[in-house]
Amino acid sequence: MGHFNGVRWTVLLCCVLALSTAAKPKKLLQSRTSVDFQPFQGPWNDDFDWTLIKEMLYKAPGNAVISPLSVKALLALLYEGSASTSLTERELLQALSGGNVQAVSKLQTDLLDYKRHHNNLLITDRVFHDESVAIVQKYHSIIDARYNATTQAINFQNTAAAAAEINEWIAQNTRGQIQGIVTPDALKDALMLLINTIYFKGSWAIPFPANATVERTFHTVATRSLAPTVPYMKQRERIFYHTHSDDLSAQFLRLPYDNSPLSMVVVLPDEHDTLAQLLARLTPQAVHQALADMTEEEVEIELPRFTITYSSSMRDCLQQLGIERIFTDQAELPLISRGRSTPLKVSTILQKSCILVDEQGTEASAATEGTLVFTILNQPIKFIADRPFLFLIFDEAKGNWLFAGKVEDPRL
Repeated sequence: MGHFNGVRWTVLLCCVLALSTAAKPKKLLQSRTSVDFQPFQGPWNDDFDWTLIKEMLYKAPGNAVISPLSVKALLALLYEGSASTSLTERELLQALSGGNVQAVSKLQTDLLDYKRHHNNLLITDRVFHDESVAIVQKYHSIIDARYNATTQAINFQNTAAAAAEINEWIAQNTRGQIQGIVTPDALKDALMLLINTIYFKGSWAIPFPANATVERTFHTVATRSLAPTVPYMKQRERIFYHTHSDDLSAQFLRLPYDNSPLSMVVVLPDEHDTLAQLLARLTPQAVHQALADMTEEEVEIELPRFTITYSSSMRDCLQQLGIERIFTDQAELPLISRGRSTPLKVSTILQKSCILVDEQGTEASAATEGTLVFTILNQPIKFIADRPFLFLIFDEAKGNWLFAGKVEDPRL
């Protein structure tokens, strides 16, 4: 770490995110037709996303959820503060866009659109800095205009009060879902804190009937011989977009959200494959192909309810992915704050996230299960998620991966 007037000079970055998915009450019986799906036409810019997803989820013990978009939002703020043509800038540009400046512009546009036009998706960015640190005015202007991000001076010397103030801001911007991510100890050597928060609450476009939820076994990796029972949400006699990927040996199921371009994609490994094997095989191209191959099918769904709270430092992972310079004394971030006796660098990048997936709010649709009767010509495809699986929250219009996670045990 560098020093500023005898004080260690570091930047701590935090991504905080909360996600709640619940069904919207429906007063009218629905037909069995699916919600229309148009595969994203590209160009894709998700190589970094999938490398991050694979690395983080493979190493995470048990259940986990991360936000690739949240990490990229923080890296974008650092990119704006990096020196032109420097190694720091090149590393960040490669992660954000594969070296394509136009893709960074699209990311900026997408983030601004999320912040301005999506009532059920709240994204905020703020740079907290010590009162002794002067932020370059141009940096203020850039992050305001391009990301609708703000800055706030705070007394970092009073670590307890500073942590409480920052945590209060985080809680307000995640509807109380994320609490206590910043500790006083984390601020002892820090003079700046970059924070991105993401909060999403979506209603299922096709609700799960509440009276159809049943208890059944879930075959965790650790309890194959004595599998626990958990509540499963069920869908029957409805049409969903679905495919089986032979390349990945997995089923892909799309669960759309109501009045939104977002959907949850559940990826279920074949019965004799493990989640680790699926993660090892995943490539952006294979996922893109699976999405393009989805067709309307009658699918019988059994999906466990689950809640996940997960936190992790991403420093080691990002360094392995080629983002190294920002964590060293050679970091080139002069556009954020000038006149330092030693260069500004990043201490770590933290992310804390939570997700709740259930069938709340579906009391009006409970009659659906017993009321709608159809003539079934073929046996429905069975999507029974009774073993570890992946889930993804995807923006079908913009091609952004907002969240990615895994469920290894729905009880935890």
